[in-house]
Amino acid sequence: MQGLTRRAADGAAALCVAVLLGSCTGPADEPSRARASDRTLGPASPSASPSGAPARPAARLDGGPALPLVAGQWGDGRRKAPPRRLDWEEPEGNSRGSGAGKPLSVRVTADAAPSYVSFMLHSRIDKSGIPDEDVRRQKVMACGPGITEPGCRITRNEDRSYTIELVGAPPPGHPYRVLYVQWAPNRADAEETWASWQLPTG
Repeated sequence: MQGLTRRAADGAAALCVAVLLGSCTGPADEPSRARASDRTLGPASPSASPSGAPARPAARLDGGPALPLVAGQWGDGRRKAPPRRLDWEEPEGNSRGSGAGKPLSVRVTADAAPSYVSFMLHSRIDKSGIPDEDVRRQKVMACGPGITEPGCRITRNEDRSYTIELVGAPPPGHPYRVLYVQWAPNRADAEETWASWQLPTG
């Protein structure tokens, strides 16, 4: 399993700077991935559940259904490992998926503002439904602090959720879509909190 984990998503974002999009960022060395002490985004972990354990972040299409969590980690060792298989609504012939031609807007529920977001848009999947992350066949539309030409935008809502929108129309020919969201650590020894969700086929 590759680009649905934090490490691979970081690599995909870094590669696209040189190869694909000026709006992408390499999280390891770009301003958007500054030290935790440089951030003012609040705690990394989503809001705590009644038991005191970190709550799993959630996402849904803006005004639509909840999105399936692909993978993530959200504190205290809580995580979901990347799957070995993903099922997609497969476009056939000239037909397109249910998300085709529609604006990409997702509402994410978490206690803190994301520090880095990317829409990872893929043109191909393998026989197990795992997206092909060859930089020639994917586009990464990213946003977050320090990204000067963002491919998306993050808006805080009154209910403390965050609306994440793709800037402009989704690029054609990349129907398999994953949303990746990351939060800044709230202390030096904290593990990063991140999650990825499967979006409708475009």
